[in-house]
Amino acid sequence: MANQLIGHVEIPATDLDRATVFYNNVFSWDLKAFGKGYLLHNTKLGMTVGVRKVEKVLNGDTTIFHVNVTDIEQTIEKVKSYGGKIAREKTVIPVYGWYALINDTEGNVLGLYQSH
Repeated sequence: MANQLIGHVEIPATDLDRATVFYNNVFSWDLKAFGKGYLLHNTKLGMTVGVRKVEKVLNGDTTIFHVNVTDIEQTIEKVKSYGGKIAREKTVIPVYGWYALINDTEGNVLGLYQSH
């Protein structure tokens, strides 16, 4: 069976410049132009993140990926200071750690995850 780890996540954005500032400052992602209307961050760990230019972000019940962070409270503060919103505050996951849900500047929902 092939490696089942996620290899790429793609995020829609109406404003690539605004999204770049948000993701760079919150997660230190180094997004680079990768074709017309597309940005790419290569983790060099077998995972890439793409930000795709769209006319409108469609909100709804979608798959949510969670970004590993070392300090969830500090990351929540960064999210707020760079224009994001908190959809679900820091919540305990018994035995495992904590998670929170955020809205980026484009309206996408992302999760934050901090292990014990």
